[in-house]
This record gives sequence, structure tokens and C-alpha cells, in this order.
Amino acid sequence: MNRAALLLAPLLALVARAAAATPAYDFAPVRQQIATLVQDKHLDGAALIVLQGGAVIDEDYFGTYSAATRIPIASASKWLSAIAIERLVERGQMHWSDSVGQYFPDAPAPTQGITLGQLFSHTAGMQTDDAPCLSNRLVSLDSCARDILALPLLYAPGSGFAYGGNSMQVAGRMAEIASGKSWDQLFQDEVTGPLSMPGTDYAAGIDNPPPYVHVNNPRIAGGVRSVLHDYAHVVQMIAQRGQWNGSSYLDPAGVAAMQQDQTHGAPVLSTPDPLAQGYGYGEWRNLVAADGTAIQVSSTGAFGTSPWVDNQTGVAAVFLVQGQYSQLKDDVRQLWANVREVVLAQDALFASGFD
Repeated sequence: MNRAALLLAPLLALVARAAAATPAYDFAPVRQQIATLVQDKHLDGAALIVLQGGAVIDEDYFGTYSAATRIPIASASKWLSAIAIERLVERGQMHWSDSVGQYFPDAPAPTQGITLGQLFSHTAGMQTDDAPCLSNRLVSLDSCARDILALPLLYAPGSGFAYGGNSMQVAGRMAEIASGKSWDQLFQDEVTGPLSMPGTDYAAGIDNPPPYVHVNNPRIAGGVRSVLHDYAHVVQMIAQRGQWNGSSYLDPAGVAAMQQDQTHGAPVLSTPDPLAQGYGYGEWRNLVAADGTAIQVSSTGAFGTSPWVDNQTGVAAVFLVQGQYSQLKDDVRQLWANVREVVLAQDALFASGFD
């Protein structure tokens, strides 16, 4: 090697290391937003984790929150429940086109043709006010589902979108019948076990520590309690198109189908998120490309906890908090935007050769 080459070698090695480096993101504005939010809204605390490409690029805790903090996540449960059913669908044990009548032959005639997909996209026509049995852990899931099916429909199935939890309770019982397992066992076998989520179950409001606490009538649409890193595994898997720990957990086509607008353009009759651009299976479509492909999907709950995936930036994130969605909805939406802005700005800078 000549002298010029010897002098150039260290520089080339430095350039190669820089090219392989991960951008250093400046999440200071995001941290400031959450710190101000916790103080102004008098919250106990909050936590945020942001991942990209399977790596944690930001993780912060505020107030009393820590990695061990476990709280009820309300409607953030819907995404988890939909994933459990998607696992059955991909094995052929169920189909999103299955009808209520296939599982409940004696159900009232108007409900017989409701599909599993409609039950999980809020287009089944069912009552939006929670049925009393949703809060009763002493009854069975089967009994609760039958109580809900006995209620009169609000509109013809498929003709409207009206957000609520009743329909998913029926879907949960259908999954029990299809799998031959209780919902709790099904959820452990399909979700918390494979995705390493030891702090997650449907026992919101119960103070028992892990392991999994069995609930006789789990609230499919809103009864989960979880910790930050557990749910982070879920959104990381979604951001990686169904890949988890180097193997296929969900089919990429299944992940994509869950993110499509499964309301099929039905008019919105009732919604907590009028800015959403449709609803998939258990998840909101927040940003959508011109061709209808979801850019960002989420599943924010009534207490403010918000998991989301940004397909454009490859970001998977979870904001864990226990407040009131009505007071936090604008803050949560701004948080999505702030995280996205930080990542897009730094990625553009890194792509230009500066880090």
C-alpha cells in the first residue's frame, strides 16, 4: 500500500462508520411537551417510548411513572384484541367474513348476517351505549354476547360507522368458539406469550400483580391493563410488517388488511375521532396516502394511552398515560406530529450526509 493509501485508509474507515451510524434524534421538544402536559393537566405521570427499525430511539418517564408502571389502557385494548383474532384468521380457524349466525344459530334474525369484520370495525349496527354486562365480571363471555345480540340494532349492518364496545364482545365469544379456548387462554397463546408481554392482561381495575389474571368476562374492547414495554413489542411488530424476533408473527398481507378502511366508506354516525380517515380492524387510520394506504395508524384509549405506527418513518411508539381523552386528545395528536417532525427532520439531515 502506498503512502497516499495509508493516509486515506483511516478517513475511509471513519466515513464507513458514519454511513452505518444511526441518526441521533433530538427529542427535547417532545419531552418538554409531555412534561408540560403532566404538570398542566395534574397527571400522576406519563411515559413514552419511540422505536425505529427495531431500536429504541427515545424512552422517557415523567412524574411517578417508571418501566414497571401498569395502568388500564381502555380502547388501546382494541388493537390487541384484533391481533388475537387475526392470528386465528391467518390459520384458517376464522374468517373476517364469518357471520354471527355461524356461531349463534339462535341469534335474532337481524343480527345473523353481521360479519366478524363488521364487529371489529364498528359497522355492525349495534348499540353504542355499553351493555350492562360489559362491566360484570361474574357472568360468562357467552352470556354477555347473547345479551348484546338480543338488543335492537341502531342501523342496518354495514350502513354506518358508530364507535362502541358491544360488537367486539360478540366477536370475542366467536373467537372462543372457533378456537375452543377461553378468551384469556387464547390471548395468552396468541399475543402475550409470543410477543413477551408478561405485564398485560384483561384485568383492568384489579390490583393483582403478574402473572396473567383470569377474568371470566373480559372486556374485549377496553379491559386491558399493560406496561410500556409490553405494548412497545406490539407496535414494533406492526412497524416490521408482522415480523417479530426474526420470524413471521403475522403475515404482511394481514397487517395491511387490518390497516385498510374496513368501514368501506360508511357514513360516520358516532365517533370520538372526527379527524380519522377511516377505521381498520381495531385501529384508527390517522394519516392516509393518496392511494388510500394508511401512513399512520393508532388505537388511543379513553384515558389517553396512545400506541401508534407511522409507516412512512418506520416509527412505532407508545404514549402511556392515565387521564381523560376528552382533555388530552389535542395533546396526543400534537405528540404524534412532534415525534414525526423530529424523525423526519433528522432523517433528512442524515440522508444528506450530516449527523
